[in-house]
Amino acid sequence: MAQVVCGTPLMKATKVSNVSASKASVFGSVLPSQKLAAKSSRTSLNVVAREAMWAPGSEAPAHLDGSMAGDFGFDPLGLGVEPDRLQWFRAAELVHARFAMLATTGILVPDLLSKSGFNWAGAGVPWYEAGKFGYSTPIGVVIVTQIFLMGWAETRRWVDIKNPGAVNKDPIFGSSLPDGESGYPGGIFDPFGWSKGDMKVLQTKEIKNGRLAMLAFIGFAVQHQVTGGTPIGDLGAHLANPWDTTVLSNASDLFVWNWGSPSGILSQIAPLAASAGKP
Repeated sequence: MAQVVCGTPLMKATKVSNVSASKASVFGSVLPSQKLAAKSSRTSLNVVAREAMWAPGSEAPAHLDGSMAGDFGFDPLGLGVEPDRLQWFRAAELVHARFAMLATTGILVPDLLSKSGFNWAGAGVPWYEAGKFGYSTPIGVVIVTQIFLMGWAETRRWVDIKNPGAVNKDPIFGSSLPDGESGYPGGIFDPFGWSKGDMKVLQTKEIKNGRLAMLAFIGFAVQHQVTGGTPIGDLGAHLANPWDTTVLSNASDLFVWNWGSPSGILSQIAPLAASAGKP
């Protein structure tokens, strides 16, 4: 009985407080805590779309926020919408860019040296016939060795993409690489200490040069199919006769007119132009 009596005033007080609060809300009297809650509920976030640098005036996709080196907002097919796929595509682009830079260097430098008079066992062998060249070691041994070595390196690179830092320690010699971004190991792979500078600038330069090298290699392949020569050889032919050795003259079969000898056409037009207007 004492509990009921003691509990009655509490119930009445609770009812009165609820009624007073409801009346206060009806007549516009809002408590400070209610004002804070209302203010926080009205907070809005304004998001400004980033301009795609590869196509001025267009918006970059939302998943390309500019945090990656060389991000110019180019993904018209939406291939990198999922974060995991975007990470995989960046790793694939990076390794292909590095291979392309090595490939273009391996094509241009030997071609330039051989045409400059330097001589060695494989001098003068064009890049598209390098696989036919007779090495001191049988080609089968070279291929098998390369499969094992590249397979080991590529497997560790794949593991590092899936779990960054998991393969930083060498299982054979015990040396370790510093912790860092996947794809940029540093340590013994950075003998000049360039990673101590502005890494974002260096990463951007690397990926831009790598993309240029990938396009250059495609150009080398197409050029060989059209002319049958090497990049340095075709450049020398163009410099020796810039009017008659051009892209148009080498692909004259694609046009209805003959671009085979522009200088000859100009030599025929020049007298007509000189005599124009004369009686």
